[in-house]
Amino acid sequence: MNILYKIKLYLQLLRYRGLKERSQYSRWGEDSFLVDYFKNTSNGRYIDIGSFHPFRGSNTYLLYKKGWSGINIDINKISIDLFKLARPNDINLNLAISDTNKIIKIYQTKDLGKMNTISPKFASFFLKNYHVRESRSYNLNDILYKYNINKNNRFELIDIDVEGSEYQILKSLNFKKYSFKLILVETHKFNLDFKQESDKIHILLKSKNYNYLKHFGETSVYENTES
Repeated sequence: MNILYKIKLYLQLLRYRGLKERSQYSRWGEDSFLVDYFKNTSNGRYIDIGSFHPFRGSNTYLLYKKGWSGINIDINKISIDLFKLARPNDINLNLAISDTNKIIKIYQTKDLGKMNTISPKFASFFLKNYHVRESRSYNLNDILYKYNINKNNRFELIDIDVEGSEYQILKSLNFKKYSFKLILVETHKFNLDFKQESDKIHILLKSKNYNYLKHFGETSVYENTES
């Protein structure tokens, strides 16, 4: 990492972290809810897929400050370079998560873009003047097997915000092996197609014993009924 690039990263962090800590970093207040929900858990673990930025719009930064740690995953290299500087106690991975290990297309408008996606349907609906690059995607089960260091398969939180591929990821996740107290997942109901995807997520999670708890903007919260 050359010095000029590193300076740019630190300036980006300072821009969104500021000189004073904030009480909220997430867009809709998800992080404040999580801190309250897990107020008696001091060293929990999270998985943040589509993590984007260690501060900006982050649902997990307040938990990190509280002493939690986890795995952050994003398709933007700059995003993960920022995480490596700001969240060194986490495992930070620059890769795409899909339902299997394969070569996929990434649709992006910026090197640090919150709306970059591997979903062609999402890209056609939300992105303008995007370019396409190829990368390899990985199944989440394989990533957890490799990077779940202490091999405890129970996590407090998984947060999935991947611009259109949420159901694809959840469908392939081994719920018999991995469990979560809470699941946060981005859902959209802009048109019939996106509503159907959201409904599929709801039906899937209910079948895995996760009940819908509440909603924050575009984030749906599901709670494990067995833990």
